[in-house]
Amino acid sequence: MVRLAKFLCCIPLRVGVILTGCLFGITDIIIGSFGWYMVAKNEFPDNVVEFFRTMDTATCVGCFAGTFYLLALNDLVLIYGAIREKHRFIGPWLLVNFVVLICTMVTALVSGIAIIRIAILSYCMFVVNSFYNELTEEDD
Repeated sequence: MVRLAKFLCCIPLRVGVILTGCLFGITDIIIGSFGWYMVAKNEFPDNVVEFFRTMDTATCVGCFAGTFYLLALNDLVLIYGAIREKHRFIGPWLLVNFVVLICTMVTALVSGIAIIRIAILSYCMFVVNSFYNELTEEDD
């Protein structure tokens, strides 16, 4: 099985996993907060209205904002798992973000920013999976 030994060539995997959790956690909180801000002001960009054209935009944006907060909570669990070196807390992050990766691939047709998220998320999942494998080998 191919796995990484370091995060970005010189940073230990554990630190890389913690940085990944922080990066995605902060990003998810910002995106979720921006979604709630749009719902509160009831003002949405044209591309968002077009994306949800057959549904109530405020409800959809609110659901997505709530989802991003749940993802931020999942990122917090990843950070805890990396700090405590407990693979049981890291595995769920991999499962949830695999689903997120698939969903992001669908939205890549709508947004160019999604392509950047796909690339970053794919690498970070590889890092987290490498650390997860390292922890599970120690348990065996």
